[in-house]
Amino acid sequence: PSHRIRIADATLNERFSGTYPAYLVIDGKTDGAFKDPENLKLLESLQRHLESLPNVGKTASINELVKTVYRELLGGDEANFRIPNSSRAVAQTVLTYESSHRPDDLWSFVTPDFRKANIFLQLNSGDNVEMNAVARSAEKFLSENRMDQLFSSTWFGLTYINVIWQDEMVSGMLSALLSSFAIVFILMTLLFKSPLWGLLSMIPLSLTIALIYGIIGLVGKDYDMPVAVLSSLSLGLAIDYAIHFLARSRDLYKVHGNWIDTLNALFDEPARAITRNIIVIGVGFLPLLLAPLVPYQTVGLLISSILLTAGATTLVLLPALMTVFSRKLFPVQAQKPTTTSKVSKS
Repeated sequence: PSHRIRIADATLNERFSGTYPAYLVIDGKTDGAFKDPENLKLLESLQRHLESLPNVGKTASINELVKTVYRELLGGDEANFRIPNSSRAVAQTVLTYESSHRPDDLWSFVTPDFRKANIFLQLNSGDNVEMNAVARSAEKFLSENRMDQLFSSTWFGLTYINVIWQDEMVSGMLSALLSSFAIVFILMTLLFKSPLWGLLSMIPLSLTIALIYGIIGLVGKDYDMPVAVLSSLSLGLAIDYAIHFLARSRDLYKVHGNWIDTLNALFDEPARAITRNIIVIGVGFLPLLLAPLVPYQTVGLLISSILLTAGATTLVLLPALMTVFSRKLFPVQAQKPTTTSKVSKS
């Protein structure tokens, strides 16, 4: 917020009508629809509604052009700054403007057949949430005043593109996150050849995602693009610890033949290796907190939190669950290897 670009942006949007453009095209469905004074008055009522919204500074359409020319044709009296009462008078204002030195400006506000009119909005924020609120309010106004029966509407412009982009990214990543959970579970089941082991491997990951993203929601952080992208990326990173832990536990159980000895061996070399991996990878992303861009800071904090939490959950929760369900996880008690077999393995 203290960056000079953001300060300049806030100052411009505070003192002027707004620096973020958006456009609403109203289709009158018939040629010459916006030479009809009644349609122009409906368009004007929509403009006044949009201007009443807190994040809309100003609107402009063919109405401003028609009213300005009409006022000048009648001597410049401010009382005549209005929409004429007849289609012929509207056509006269348009014809007069077309003889000016910038006639092509007319086609920024209306199509040559006068079927479609463009409302130009100046917003004081480029936030996609606020742009979406404006679009919903316009849609509601058109519906409540039955204007949607006469007209159809379409949004466009850079600010509205941001809405589409965010919707595609966030909703797409949200669905990708849910489908990724299913895919990871299937892969874990195939890897360990058991749905129970596959489900067990998913527990640290699931709890980590629920905890971290729950905290994000509680602190009021938006589910924005970096958060959405990392939600799917974090699945592949956070599952690694569980794979290492469970795979080593199965290998060690074949050697020791009982869970207690397996657990003691598991928290020797394998647990130390996993812990070092957690520290190196988790802490390794923290330098991104020093980056000048907020999205980079979000990436650093989020990935580090996910990796550290997933690692801690793996080392604390998995051994406890495996102890409780050891009979189901290891239904056949392996025989301890004899001295001869140990020597042969050595």
